[in-house]
Amino acid sequence: MSTPYRLTNRAKCKTSGLKNSFKSPLQSRVQCQLSASSSPITGSLDDLKCEIAILQQKVKETQKKIKELEEQGYNVEELQQHIDKLHEYNEIKDVGQMVLGRIAAHEGVRTKDKYENYGLNLDD
Repeated sequence: MSTPYRLTNRAKCKTSGLKNSFKSPLQSRVQCQLSASSSPITGSLDDLKCEIAILQQKVKETQKKIKELEEQGYNVEELQQHIDKLHEYNEIKDVGQMVLGRIAAHEGVRTKDKYENYGLNLDD
């Protein structure tokens, strides 16, 4: 009798096959491969432990990246302000492009021609 497909695609945490008593946590994390079909509800205890280990490693890596950025002088509040200003810029730019497009349509010319008339760069 073969194992159903659903069970064979779950997360697998297996040792490399060596008969050593020592199990490195780094090796188990590397060898643990989660598939999209594994589910915490149907997963085995080993599968869940493996998934927890992977998520904990991701948290540590993310915290390390955040710390590095903060050491370089980045600030979360300033970053959010910058993102907000970029959104505002893009909205204003979109409105400007719509206005130029309507002017061009009204005059029966290409939008590209209107950019040239107003001294605007098409790549902006």
